[in-house]
Amino acid sequence: RKRALLGPGAAESRRNDWFHQLDIDPLDETTNPQLLSYFVTDMGKIKSRAETKLTWRNQRRLTKAIRRAKMMGIMPILNKHIPLYRHVPLI
Repeated sequence: RKRALLGPGAAESRRNDWFHQLDIDPLDETTNPQLLSYFVTDMGKIKSRAETKLTWRNQRRLTKAIRRAKMMGIMPILNKHIPLYRHVPLI
């Protein structure tokens, strides 16, 4: 009996994986919350590989990058909303 697929096959994931196509390491994007928020649900959970269509390696690295960003306070932990801070001069 075959196991249920947890995501796309290797060839399909290499075609659909942005990080693989652009040769970008997801861990280098830890400080980019706009990019990382694309891979997080509205409730703040990391999307599965079946949803993101990433390769196994990049899914693991992306997960680590999101967790690091949350622990550093760059991304909110419980929701997806990324606040845009504007500098307001004090008069």
